[in-house]
Amino acid sequence: MVLILFTSNFIGMCFSRSLHYQFYVWYFHTLPLLLWSGGVKKLAHLLRVLILGLVELSWNTYPSTVYSSAALHVCHLIMLLCLWSAPTQPPAPVSKREKAKSQ
Repeated sequence: MVLILFTSNFIGMCFSRSLHYQFYVWYFHTLPLLLWSGGVKKLAHLLRVLILGLVELSWNTYPSTVYSSAALHVCHLIMLLCLWSAPTQPPAPVSKREKAKSQ
């Protein structure tokens, strides 16, 4: 449920027409969960931390430049693609009988 709410808020941030610094507070704390719950398993932890750093740098650049805005859009695009490729259903729970067979 939390992932659905965080993803909905993030999509709203990605497609908003203008971004204000107050908006960053709305989704800053959700970014780690969104990055690490994406479906791309090959996305290295270092790249995820780099994306967090670039988002922080983009928001802390005042006044905003073409490069900071482009970096923010690219980071958002990567995160959206990772969330899009995430599995739609959680894995099925393993029954007690199947656990006993595997042991």
